[in-house]
Amino acid sequence: MVKSSTKSGRTSKSTPLPPRKWVVVQLTSVGEREKNIQLIVRSAHRLLKKPLEVFIPAVSQKVRDESQTMFYMDGYVFIEHEENISYLNLSETTYFSMVLTQQIVVNGVRKKSFSLLDDKDIAPMKVGMQSLKTASFKEGQCVKIMKGNFKNLQAEISYMHEDGEHAQVHVKLRSKPILIDFPVSYLKSMEE
Repeated sequence: MVKSSTKSGRTSKSTPLPPRKWVVVQLTSVGEREKNIQLIVRSAHRLLKKPLEVFIPAVSQKVRDESQTMFYMDGYVFIEHEENISYLNLSETTYFSMVLTQQIVVNGVRKKSFSLLDDKDIAPMKVGMQSLKTASFKEGQCVKIMKGNFKNLQAEISYMHEDGEHAQVHVKLRSKPILIDFPVSYLKSMEE
């Protein structure tokens, strides 16, 4: 049993939720290149006619007017599994190539079954994605900018934001030095 708080501040006993299952869906090349991952989520909701949770192992970040999406695991998304949902409606659409299935035998009859993953299988991807978004740079550390308009320039960390996901860097341009905020996923330590 798990205790949960109520609005009055008292605790009540409730049973833990069973672990979720996830349907594995392969992306098309268009889906893999999509910078706005929310478009993929909305497309899944529209095609399935239900707002199920969609886990895309990717991080979308924006610097100035430029958006970058980094996939932690290329080519796949995971959609919460519920009975009586037509997941095969996703197959061969703009963003989705196919829904992964397997052949099973039930009472001597062959039928397709969705390839499902448990929450415990998805958890390492979520942890890995978080590590893409955060870093432990220190002020004064030399870094190389790996993405965007300033790609391949060297810079120095001038300030780490409290969220751990962004850093202000000092870039020495020929015209003048500037300070720019970047997601830490855009930066690489020069010591590596």
